[in-house]
Amino acid sequence: MRLTNNLKKQPSISRLNYLLSVISLVLVLNFSGLFAAGNPIAGKANPSLNPVADTVTKSFAVAGKGACKSSIEGVLTSTSGVLSASWDSTAQVITVTFVKHIIKKTQLHRLLAQAGYDNANARAKDAVYSALPAACQYIRLPVSVTNTAN
Repeated sequence: MRLTNNLKKQPSISRLNYLLSVISLVLVLNFSGLFAAGNPIAGKANPSLNPVADTVTKSFAVAGKGACKSSIEGVLTSTSGVLSASWDSTAQVITVTFVKHIIKKTQLHRLLAQAGYDNANARAKDAVYSALPAACQYIRLPVSVTNTAN
C-alpha cells in the first residue's frame, strides 16, 4: 500500500502523527468550505452557477458626501451577492461588482435609498435621509429624476 510505503520512508514521523496530520488537513479543507455543498469551487454542487460568467460590474450615480464613503459602500458590501463596491465621492458614482443570479441591480438601488442615499433609480424617503448624520447629508437630487424607495 502506498500509505504504508510513505510511512516507512518517513521514519522521523510516527505513524500516529502522520495520520493526525492527514486528518487535520482534511478537516481544515472541509471547514474552509472547499468541500461544502453549493460551493462552486468544490465542483458540481451547482453546475448552473459560474462565478466568473455570472459576475457583473455596474456603475451608477449615488448622492452623498465623502465623509460617508465607507457607509455608502458598506450598505452594498454587507449584502449577499455583492463582491465589491467603490464609491467615488467626486464623481458621485458607485461601481459595484455582484453576482447577477443572487442580487439584481434594482435591488442595489433600493438598498442604497433605504439607507438614505438617493441614486440613479431610487430616492430615499425624507425621514430616512433626515436621520443620516449631518456630515452625511448632501444636496438631494431633483424628485423628477428619482423614484421613492420602499
